[in-house]
Amino acid sequence: MKKTFLIFITILFKQLLFGQGGFSKNYFLPNSVVSVCTDVIEGPNGNIIMAGLTFDGPTGSNRLTIIGTDANGTELWQKNYGSDKFEYLDNFLSTRSIVKGNNCFYFYSCVRDSNNKYPSAFIKFDYNGDTLWQKTYYDANDYLFIQGIAKSVDNGFLITGFFADPVNPIQTTMIIKTDSMGNELWRKKISKSIPNIQVGDNVIQDSTTKKIIIAGYQSNGTASAYTDYANIVVTDSLGTVLQRKVFSGACSSRFLDIIQTKDKKCIAVGQNNQCNGLGGPNGTARNKAYAVKFDLNNLNNVLWTKEFDTLSVYNFFSTITELGNGDLILAGTLDTLKNYFVSEKGMLRLIKLDQNGNLKWKKLFSRDSSEKNGKRPRSLNITQNGSYVIANELYFATNPRPYSITKIDSTGCDSTVAYCQTVGFEELKINNYKLNIYPNPTRDILNIELDDLFAIETATIKITDLLGQKVLDLEGSRQINIKELPKGIYFLQLYNKQKLVAVEKILKE
Repeated sequence: MKKTFLIFITILFKQLLFGQGGFSKNYFLPNSVVSVCTDVIEGPNGNIIMAGLTFDGPTGSNRLTIIGTDANGTELWQKNYGSDKFEYLDNFLSTRSIVKGNNCFYFYSCVRDSNNKYPSAFIKFDYNGDTLWQKTYYDANDYLFIQGIAKSVDNGFLITGFFADPVNPIQTTMIIKTDSMGNELWRKKISKSIPNIQVGDNVIQDSTTKKIIIAGYQSNGTASAYTDYANIVVTDSLGTVLQRKVFSGACSSRFLDIIQTKDKKCIAVGQNNQCNGLGGPNGTARNKAYAVKFDLNNLNNVLWTKEFDTLSVYNFFSTITELGNGDLILAGTLDTLKNYFVSEKGMLRLIKLDQNGNLKWKKLFSRDSSEKNGKRPRSLNITQNGSYVIANELYFATNPRPYSITKIDSTGCDSTVAYCQTVGFEELKINNYKLNIYPNPTRDILNIELDDLFAIETATIKITDLLGQKVLDLEGSRQINIKELPKGIYFLQLYNKQKLVAVEKILKE
């Protein structure tokens, strides 16, 4: 049975939960103008290691900075590497930059040398941030951009990314195989027909077949007009291509991360875009968070495909991790404000799925503080106690732009905020709901058609402004008229028997 409230709301379940040791912190690096934390991990003693790239104001060069903190995020030390003759660069494409070892960790990035060439570096560090060895990979003809590195089944490493022609618009997928010391054993350039653009964003290797699976995108079209689509490339253990598959979106798509699950299948995540009038109400593009599970031995055997927040305008997944019980944690960005041509203020978003792709919960962070808005997670890693540490790129923060990390407990909550905003009905044991929202935005009456989640008589509705001040408070109402409210953005809070169960944004025209 459906109940129709005269409300505008996109239902977001919201629990007043407090984390168990979570935090969100920024780190301002000395003399830095712009900094990007590209990865964060937990060390063997529970301390936190973060690494990334920063632009140094006095020297005008880019450097690598590693910061060590205690388990609560208090800084203990900082190490800097690079000079104007060897600059560590963030190419704004990779989703992480660290491979974790037993007593060490490995960092990778593109660099620019004194000859203005673009090779890539792969460095082994101890957990004090000191260098154990460093390898630099060049190409005689092309620039070499590392995008992802994974351990191979023989304890070496597999490197993917792309070779870029310095003159022509050609980018070929890269595979480099190394031994455990980073010494190159072989490399392959994987080309395609015109337009010859194909990029590997991340790579894994199957332990049974030793097949190499690369997730990224390729361009389809002509040499002068083309569109990017998510693709998967499967090779044998020596880099010979066995299969390719393009996952076409309505407009464009891209895979940013890939994992192999415990059932020996693969899941790739990224973004699937709609455009040409298929997006927002003003013709803006609609970018949907995208996840696909498939069989690596037959790419046409797609087990499931999921798209999330299809009614929002800008959202994507940048990373995925499998938990010990087979559940999946996906991190990305969600931004609905772009729908109305106000500044982008993307929220850090975590989603938990079961192994079949069914939603367990969905949580949003940092929607209220402008300096924290615009978070793009570059990596998510799991700590020994089951918490999540996330490296954020603050892509709309004012300079000097800091490193940003977030630690979230195993329930998906950050204890430094008053609440976690939760979308998803699994936690309240509600399934198969349907929601029809209209109109959006509105000048007066708000409407929603909603499954029978609870009796109307028990519902309480509160509307607050951006400062959290209550502007309306109604009980058991099927009609809300906000005509007298000033134009702007508000938040509707829905209570069931005094329990807050939902919150969402309202745009008053």
